[in-house]
Amino acid sequence: MRFMLPFIIGYICCLISCQETAEYTSQSQILRTEVFKGKTEQYNPHNNLYFGDLHIHTGWSFDAYMSDVRVTPDEAYQFGKGEPMPHVTGREVQMTRPLDFMAVSDHAEYMGALIQMTEKESPFYDLKEAANIRSDDRETVIKQLRKLQFSIATNWPNEGLIQPENLKSTWHKMVEAADRHYEPGVFTTFPAYEWTSSPAVYSSLIFGPRYARNLHRNVIFKGDKVSALPFSSFDSQNPEKLWEWMDLQRDQGVELMAIPHNANISDGRMYAMATYDGNALTKEYIKNRRRNEPVNEVVQIKGQSMTHPLLSPKDEFADFEIYEFALGQGDPRKEVEPSGGYVREALKNGLSIQEKLGVNPFQFGLIGSSDSHNGGPNVEEFNNIGKSGIKDITPEVRLSKEVGGVRNRKSSVAGLAAVWAKENTREAIFEALERKEVYATSGTRIRLRFFGSSDFNDFTFDHNNWDSLAYTLGVPMGSVLTNLSVAPSFLIAAQKDADGANLDRIQIIKGWVEKDGNTHEQIFDVAWSDDRPKDENGVKPVPSTVDLSTASYTNEYGSVMLQAIWTDTDFDPSLSAFYYVRVLEIPTPRWSTFDAVAIKTELPDDVDHSIQERAWSSPIWYLPK
Repeated sequence: MRFMLPFIIGYICCLISCQETAEYTSQSQILRTEVFKGKTEQYNPHNNLYFGDLHIHTGWSFDAYMSDVRVTPDEAYQFGKGEPMPHVTGREVQMTRPLDFMAVSDHAEYMGALIQMTEKESPFYDLKEAANIRSDDRETVIKQLRKLQFSIATNWPNEGLIQPENLKSTWHKMVEAADRHYEPGVFTTFPAYEWTSSPAVYSSLIFGPRYARNLHRNVIFKGDKVSALPFSSFDSQNPEKLWEWMDLQRDQGVELMAIPHNANISDGRMYAMATYDGNALTKEYIKNRRRNEPVNEVVQIKGQSMTHPLLSPKDEFADFEIYEFALGQGDPRKEVEPSGGYVREALKNGLSIQEKLGVNPFQFGLIGSSDSHNGGPNVEEFNNIGKSGIKDITPEVRLSKEVGGVRNRKSSVAGLAAVWAKENTREAIFEALERKEVYATSGTRIRLRFFGSSDFNDFTFDHNNWDSLAYTLGVPMGSVLTNLSVAPSFLIAAQKDADGANLDRIQIIKGWVEKDGNTHEQIFDVAWSDDRPKDENGVKPVPSTVDLSTASYTNEYGSVMLQAIWTDTDFDPSLSAFYYVRVLEIPTPRWSTFDAVAIKTELPDDVDHSIQERAWSSPIWYLPK
């Protein structure tokens, strides 16, 4: 019975309603952070392009610490700026190119507690759990870590680790680290954290949680005013409660947003056609979601959430970096339900809901990020630093066929967030995210412009300031076109990553809803390289130059730049629709191929050996009224 008791308690916890607003999150104190007034030298009213990562974990995250990661937020920001960073292997790692902006978003649950248990000046040092964490006996340490891990999995917090004063001290250090590395016009940082809602599915009272559904959000603060404490999943696992807390913060002048991620492993819950509690969607729910979640992270280390071959069977490029394993322990890991977990389906369902309720819950922009738990973005296939410490520490571990190996091999190298902002400051980048003039990449730095209009018929790219003219004549990605009497045209311009592969093609993905409520999707090739023929089956595939024996490729094929103005000749002005752009590079070696060549072993047979890196724009929506 003593063995069963903690499992029974955890199970009961998930059946009863946990505290929805813990005492420490209701306090009204507000932190003040650095504010930049004026304009930088790079200010551009027609926007510059910046690449960044809004999802980085350090040793201040519980799960990263458990994997022997000890990187600090300061070291993570230095890595983002292009400086070397200590790695769990004992060596230093470094990106070949720095980022423009970044946020360390450590988990709110036990944030910084474990790493501070080894620091005598820390309020966590004298806790009884800290003595076990500092023990020289490895079994004692592991036993204590597992207890704390179980408390997170069952959403039953250890009271000693969530005391308000201790949490306040830790959170203030996180915010101060972001401020220390903020250089307006050079490198922008945001105070941030991850709200880690993972509703558990239980197999029995005895064995506890079997797996969890990912409903995680990264909470990003614009700056100036920042909440005194984060709202964690210990307060509530219901995103509606998170939104309520966010609105309370706005009442105090705090500007913030939540960014959902890894819908692909939510087991169909991230984009469900119902609320968290299973109730029907309402206008109020939809408006709350739209206000608090203007963008979604759709590609990262745990795969992409754009679409799935089962949901888009006619899309030849749908089977890209699919990661389908639920959160949890053990092998085999549960595979999740795709429906309700991918963006393209959600965008279509959003149109149906708009027809019924007049508002669309899934009208969001798209970004990528990393979710790296090593302290820095892992965005380069040829320079893979792994996802999470000892779990995938070396090429041998990442390619292993042992327990957990298939999950490591199916993990992706991270994505990036691309934003069109007037300058590289907190204010400008945050505002770009709010208006959704942003896009996601699989880690490449493709430059992508996307505009929609009813007046691009005589437009050409010959003007030096064609982008400013496009703003005058149309609307950028993330915007809405309404009540058109003529078919819309779309201006797309894509340029290769300066240090990467040539471009294969530009595609437009269209989704629409019929009067009967049925939704549809169609993919259009609108520009492609090498004068390849196009027939009823589409454009012929671009030849691959990938040499698997050396993990190399050439830019013999593809284009440096592709541009197009495409008109939807099947347009029906009475039907709601969305359009977004997908840009594909030519094939290049996947990280697993680089790893296999580096250690001179056979290529794994359960993942692709080459990939076509890509970018996905935020949609442009059309509404008939």
